[in-house]
Amino acid sequence: MTTQSTTHTHARGATTWQMTVMALRYLGGRKLRTTLTTLAIVFGVALIFSVNLVLPGMRELFNQSMTTVTGTDVSITNVAGGTFDPAPVMDVVDRNEDVQAAVGLLYRQFVLPDDKSDVLGDLSQIQIVGVDPALVDGVYHFVMSEGRFLEPGESGSVIISSSVTDLAPQLQVGSTFSLTTVGGLKTFTVVGMYTPESPLAVPQFIVSLSDAQAALDQLGMINTVEVLLKPGADHDAVTKELQQALGDSYTLDDRAATSALPSIDVGFAMMSLFAALALFLGAFLIFNTFRTVVLERRRDLGMLRAIGATRQQITQTILVEGLIQGILGTLIGMVLGYLLAAALLSGIQSLADYVTFVGDMKLSFNVTAFAVPLIVGPLVALVASYWPARAAGRMSPLEALRPVPAAGLRHAARWSLIAGGLCVAVAIVLMLTGSKGATFGAVLFMGGMVIAAPGLVLPASRLFGPLVTLWFNREGDLAQGNVARQPGRAAITGSTLMIGVASIVMVAAMVSAFMDLGQDLTDGTFASDIMILPQSIAVYDNVLGADQSLAGDIQALPDVETVSTLRAAATTTDGAPLSLLGIDLSTFRDVETLMFEEGNADDAFAALSAGRGAIVTPLGASTLGLKYGDDFVIETAEGPQTYKVVALAQDLLTFKTTTALISQENMAADFHKSEDVLLMINLTPGADKDAALSEVESLLAGYPQFTAHLSKDYAETMMETTRSATVMFYIIAALILIPAGLGLLNTLTINVLERTREIGMIRAVGGSRSQVRRMVTGEALLLGIFGAAMGVLTGVAISYGFIAAFSFIGWDMPYTFPVAGIIAALIIGILLALSAGIMPARSAAKLDIIRALQYE
Repeated sequence: MTTQSTTHTHARGATTWQMTVMALRYLGGRKLRTTLTTLAIVFGVALIFSVNLVLPGMRELFNQSMTTVTGTDVSITNVAGGTFDPAPVMDVVDRNEDVQAAVGLLYRQFVLPDDKSDVLGDLSQIQIVGVDPALVDGVYHFVMSEGRFLEPGESGSVIISSSVTDLAPQLQVGSTFSLTTVGGLKTFTVVGMYTPESPLAVPQFIVSLSDAQAALDQLGMINTVEVLLKPGADHDAVTKELQQALGDSYTLDDRAATSALPSIDVGFAMMSLFAALALFLGAFLIFNTFRTVVLERRRDLGMLRAIGATRQQITQTILVEGLIQGILGTLIGMVLGYLLAAALLSGIQSLADYVTFVGDMKLSFNVTAFAVPLIVGPLVALVASYWPARAAGRMSPLEALRPVPAAGLRHAARWSLIAGGLCVAVAIVLMLTGSKGATFGAVLFMGGMVIAAPGLVLPASRLFGPLVTLWFNREGDLAQGNVARQPGRAAITGSTLMIGVASIVMVAAMVSAFMDLGQDLTDGTFASDIMILPQSIAVYDNVLGADQSLAGDIQALPDVETVSTLRAAATTTDGAPLSLLGIDLSTFRDVETLMFEEGNADDAFAALSAGRGAIVTPLGASTLGLKYGDDFVIETAEGPQTYKVVALAQDLLTFKTTTALISQENMAADFHKSEDVLLMINLTPGADKDAALSEVESLLAGYPQFTAHLSKDYAETMMETTRSATVMFYIIAALILIPAGLGLLNTLTINVLERTREIGMIRAVGGSRSQVRRMVTGEALLLGIFGAAMGVLTGVAISYGFIAAFSFIGWDMPYTFPVAGIIAALIIGILLALSAGIMPARSAAKLDIIRALQYE
């Protein structure tokens, strides 16, 4: 029994090896087809691999950028991330018997202005840390590499981390420089350098606590308590005791995480989605290729079945071919992905050095980065080739040896048209019912068009065939017949092109709608005469503002009528991040007009003045699950506070963020924030705007963190920048056309191979090389027109659906019929088809007549 089992196992292994060898020989004999099919996997794998190489390093460096003076056992911060009165917290900490020492710190990371002191060299960001020189040594020991530490009562002195000199070599012990503060420029002198325990992504400037509080306009406040425990103390037990005593308003051992991380994740999620779409189109192409391969090799497969090959062996042969191509495509894609990741990292590093943080990012060669593409790439190829392999294995020898009846193909195409038509009808209903079903309706419409495509091939060939005949004469008739002969193959090829063309139409419609919305928001946001802006707008985490003296000085200018300011804070509600803007209720409506989705300006501003009310952005309400009139609890420096949603509204600075507008009085009371991060100015009627702008710029000489702009000029610049940025979406849409082009090239190449004998007969009875070339080119043109027509129809429908879906998050964008996008998409689709037909047409024209007639 054992011998029989062993013999059976060896026989099965030998058969498997024979099927593998057969698959390799077939792939080697069809080099062009193998190459084109393999490329279908390369692009998607390259994107996935590059994302997994870059993202972990970026996240790690962003986390490092938030590192402050540590080395302690417990770090206590306010759950809202703001400042707090140290007395109650220190009282709780000091009463704990396991605490050896504790010290309060005030730290803040901010971007340095371009117009900074020369001695600061290439520093773009720093972290200022305020410490009490008399107490900090009991908790954290600074290892001085040069100079001395701060002395109690000392003011205007700073010690710097040793890494600072890498970017600012002129900054040495004894150097004097001007540093930006909320009260203007303040002079500091370097008295020492220290070596941090671990590398810091952002250089630290250590000053006295009183100097930090004055520089940040946080007198008497801190934002961190560092705690050192006694030797042998139970860290977990002490942390639990302190947390219970402090309550939920404070967090322990929760190192601050930058709010940029969600944006990074979203950006790379979009790239991952694009990679998934590329892999989907690649799978589509592989499915089409192997489906055609099975039809082409029906006689070969039938002969194998007739001489004893089992269904399983036939299926295995096709699957092995798919797996081999998946592995090859994955390996090539990973090489390309590495090059793409290196280029991407270089671009992000250049941008990050000036915008976000300082530090060297590195590619992360982790197990996940390699495992995901190595699994996904071959798996996609295997899944795509499964159905053709299964169909091949289920064919009986007699079925495989006889021709495919045309009636069967027409019957299948008819049912495809019916099923696809039903899906399209349901999709249209969903898109017309409202925003919630619009997205699913758009996706269902595209799916319905794919399903219906086989049933549309024959009507489309009859409709567009005369155009091809008009151009190519009798060769056009032959091309029309060739397309109609294999509706399944033509449908898949046309569907692949459809997705690419639909992407162009969709992008054109959405960009037009987005620009219209942006223009409306811009007109309301930049309604003032002059705006004083920080180095970054909409995101204020690393922005250093100004105290109220700047607004007072500007208000005193003779040509200034109104000055209104914005203040910023960050918090959480039910664990979700929320940005807050504090507005001056007495002047805000004079300088800006909000776009209200629910509620109205009069009632909303009255509610803000009367109590804890909040105007929430529609995106914020959608993200947080809030509705007009709801109460919600937000964490503040004074503990949890309940606010009411008094309106849903937005402007250009907030429409893409989860933001709430509250009164500046509530911001000061709940978050201890009184610095202005943005100022808007209205001038007196008839005032010279250019002269007034010059006067404002003179006042800003002491506040280099700000720049002044004429509002209308800045608005025009922003809109022009936005228009330029939309080019990226067209590039993405164009990249999606790559698999479509490969699909066309692959299908036409397969068609030429399949009809080799037919082409040989045409040449034998007098057909010229030029006529053969025109026939194949006509076929490419007909497929291109078919795919482009479906793409235009699909693009119009799904763009309408997606634009309607945006109203769910408060982006009410009018739909504009994308005439220019449709024309461009049609031209691109047809040109792509003609370009894809060049190589197969030349190959068909060069076929040797005798060899073609002998081809099997």
